[in-house]
Amino acid sequence: MREQRTGAPVFVKVDEYREILDVLDMIKSRVKEIRGTLETIKTLRHEEDAELIMWNNAINDIEKKIDGIDRVMFEPGRTG
Repeated sequence: MREQRTGAPVFVKVDEYREILDVLDMIKSRVKEIRGTLETIKTLRHEEDAELIMWNNAINDIEKKIDGIDRVMFEPGRTG
């Protein structure tokens, strides 16, 4: 919750003001770094999802081929 400002000036020592600015710059830098890391994670996640879909499709194709082989090999009336 934000406090209301009274409009009264706040006096801060110059050294403290510079320190506050330095801390804010560091925080901004870290937030930017975190955003970059999140983007990297998001990209990796999309790549992993695409890879999983590809593997799933390959397994489905293998299962279809095995089912076809089963039908041919064990079809009633076929003597081989």
